[in-house]
Amino acid sequence: MKLNAVKRIALGATIFGLVGAVTSQAVVEDNQRELDIIIRDFPVTHQDFENFQEEAHNSIVNGGKKSGGRTIGRYPDTWHASYTSNTEWATRRSNEDIFGCGNTQTPQYGIAVGVEGYPHDIASASGATSTVPDYIKTVTDPTGFAWYGEFKDCTKDAKWNPLGLQVMRGLVSDLCSDASGSWAANLSDDKKNCSGTKVCKTHSWSQIVYTTPGMVEQRLIFPPDPNDCDPNDPTKCALDIYEPVITKARSACDNEYFAQWYSDAKDAFGNEVNKRTNTTLILDQDPQDGRYFEIDKNWNNGGYFPLDSITDDGQFQWVSQKLMFPNQYGPQSLSIFCPPYDYQWADTQTDFMGDNTEALCNAWKSAGGPRSPTAASDVAVSSGKMGLRHLRNYGFTMMGVAKFKYKKGKGEVFKFTGDDDMWIFVDGVLVVDLGGTHLAASGTANMDYLAANGHGCHPGDPMLDSCGLKLDNEGWIDDSWHYLHFFYADRQSDGSNLRIRSSLSELAPSRYGQPAIGSVLAKLDSNGNQTVTMFLNTTLDATTIQNIATFGSTQPTIIVMRTETDPATGAKTIKTYGYYVTSIEQGASMGSAGVQYTFTGVLMDENGQPAANPIIVGGDKIAFNSPTDTEFLNSDEYKIQKADYAAQGIDEATWDALMRWNSKMTFKVTSASGKPVVGYPDTPEDWPGAEFKAPTQGSPFVMDSAIVRPDFTNQATVLTTIAENKGGELPLDYTADLLFTSVPSGVGKNNNPLALTNDEKKIFSATTLDGSTSATTTAYVGGQESATSMCYSNGVESCFSVSYPVMGPFRINVRVFDHLGHFVSQYQKSMNEEELHKALAGKGGNVAGVDEAGCDTKLYGETGAGFITIKMYPVSQNGRTVATGPYIYQVTFVQEAYTACIKEGSSAWPHTIYYSRTSETYRRGYKRAKVK
Repeated sequence: MKLNAVKRIALGATIFGLVGAVTSQAVVEDNQRELDIIIRDFPVTHQDFENFQEEAHNSIVNGGKKSGGRTIGRYPDTWHASYTSNTEWATRRSNEDIFGCGNTQTPQYGIAVGVEGYPHDIASASGATSTVPDYIKTVTDPTGFAWYGEFKDCTKDAKWNPLGLQVMRGLVSDLCSDASGSWAANLSDDKKNCSGTKVCKTHSWSQIVYTTPGMVEQRLIFPPDPNDCDPNDPTKCALDIYEPVITKARSACDNEYFAQWYSDAKDAFGNEVNKRTNTTLILDQDPQDGRYFEIDKNWNNGGYFPLDSITDDGQFQWVSQKLMFPNQYGPQSLSIFCPPYDYQWADTQTDFMGDNTEALCNAWKSAGGPRSPTAASDVAVSSGKMGLRHLRNYGFTMMGVAKFKYKKGKGEVFKFTGDDDMWIFVDGVLVVDLGGTHLAASGTANMDYLAANGHGCHPGDPMLDSCGLKLDNEGWIDDSWHYLHFFYADRQSDGSNLRIRSSLSELAPSRYGQPAIGSVLAKLDSNGNQTVTMFLNTTLDATTIQNIATFGSTQPTIIVMRTETDPATGAKTIKTYGYYVTSIEQGASMGSAGVQYTFTGVLMDENGQPAANPIIVGGDKIAFNSPTDTEFLNSDEYKIQKADYAAQGIDEATWDALMRWNSKMTFKVTSASGKPVVGYPDTPEDWPGAEFKAPTQGSPFVMDSAIVRPDFTNQATVLTTIAENKGGELPLDYTADLLFTSVPSGVGKNNNPLALTNDEKKIFSATTLDGSTSATTTAYVGGQESATSMCYSNGVESCFSVSYPVMGPFRINVRVFDHLGHFVSQYQKSMNEEELHKALAGKGGNVAGVDEAGCDTKLYGETGAGFITIKMYPVSQNGRTVATGPYIYQVTFVQEAYTACIKEGSSAWPHTIYYSRTSETYRRGYKRAKVK
């Protein structure tokens, strides 16, 4: 979608006078990348969050000790009552061997991070090791330590300090000194100096970055996706990549309730443990190196708070909760380091603006501290702007997912920097292990290195079954598709750092982003109402559903572009139509196919007249409509897009018509993550070229409303003999003929073999005077192929007929009763896949099928479509001719789930039908007739 530069940064709230209007979000441009993320918000009282392990150790172990005239640690009894009275918290802090984190106070529980962002050692001093595969575990950086700290006297810098802050935090190697990698582990702060060539000139404090290894298992578990299963074997389903299970490998660093971190969970009383939000993360292209896309939110520029709205004026004041993310606990913390006891550095600690935070910290603790859900907001408001500057929604986890195409030898990487737990998996196998509550630490997934080691394709790996498509003797195949998952937790306040730097050049479309249309199915009822089933990449938000239901009948939610041919001159013109929705069904997840929505409505022209042809014509282009955007109309972007459309054959009149359709809309079609449709696709080629097909389930076709009882004497004699030989009753497949027509090409509305006309249905379901059938129709008599049908026609059909369109295996059952309810006869027939293919091939056809471009499965018959007719004999179950009078036919038809290759004209396409069961009841009577 087109969007000018100003709007791309931030779209303001627009009120259209409709219920529930929402604030619009950024729309993805060519110079951006979009990752799907699931954020889970936790209450501040959750036991795994904000546990101050490092400070608690200092207080408990060093309480009262002096160093340089200062008290190193306060006594344990000075901790806030909400902590000392909490048995679980006290138990964890007294059992560091089980719950300890790797940090400066307890380095033995962790692994130091090296200068280049790789682990400094293979294992921690306590023996804990990472759970990554061995070929990744051996990649270490023993040359020096990564130091993170606070610095002063900083100068403005376009990359590192665009705000011109005086005080900054970050890695020493970025802000202070290139020599930090050679600093000894026990080097005191007074011996550390900035080099003079970096952004900051004065060193305040710094610490080695330690992480806690081995907290999670090496492999993710992917549950089956119940909406994406093999139609022939429901037990074989695709993996649900959006609901992975990351499993705790061991207890460490306050992860007692780890199973709740990345799954929707409830406590023993049925209450929500966390609140889930599906949204996206936007990475902007690096203006200095176009290969990379990046987001960098850190202590110096306001931090990463995906659920809160903050100002971007350099003050970073809290404004509100994001309206499109109502499912959250809200801000319950202050972004200052404020352990709930008499902190030894409180009198000198400042925030990123250089303001001392001691008074704000004391007020927070007095109001209840980090364990009180309301303390932060109460103090922020009462403390004025300085408090609002620090009010944030901490305590959340994030799972991100992206499907990417591997570019062999291009050196593509995905680098993540965060200040609490972070793990990266590729194809479900761990690549980066940065567990624990720690200072900002970096980890890198190098795709060429993973490819060379066949990552994800080793025994036991969760995506091993797909490795045949993405692996050869040299590793990953160029242009093969892979999955990346990252897991992040922000578990303690005092800044929220998140930086992602990625050179992955090709990503699959986002599921949680701006709504986009995929495949489309359409059918038309006898009243002219059209039902359109669309598969979208994402879920629509509740407001959009409400707006479509309320205003869709008067506002064109969907726009159709169609190329029409003048039958007299052959001239082609492009016409535009609006689809007015009269009803909408709530979306249903269909797995990898997307989210299915069904609309009922009418296609109309600009004058409000129904279109001559509804949405059933192959080649129609379809897109969501959006309101007129005055800012866009006055921008250079508008001129560029208009020129792009003109270059692809969209004349000015058609362009103007598209703009007029915009003026008929007052609400935006928006995803559940808050991303709206803005404008039309960039070029006409980008409009979804969806194929509009007939419904997969057809209504039964009954040819005659009344039947004169025919002379069926000869046939009845044959049937009576069969019944006598079968114990007195006819087998269930001897009471009717089944005519199977392999639908030929050139029939159906607009050559669509699934949209037969009533006249065509009559032809395919009729028989001749001698019972012979057409070249495309096979008769099954007594369950066996036959040259002729027992039923015949002398102007009136001799047998009751009911017909169904079929594309896959099916079952049919017909039971006949007289008008008093007495059983007369029953017919049963089923057709499996092999029998179906043979029937579609027809007489002398290719039973093996043929390959068609556009289909993954073979094409059987000319079109892949079938039309069956069941012709019930006018006999009882013992083969005797029935009397005149009314009869009741109960018909049950079961269509099995199946994917078929369907050919319409010269185009072939795969079509999936789903299991369905329909039942109908018909009343038909027989009258006397002349002898045949």
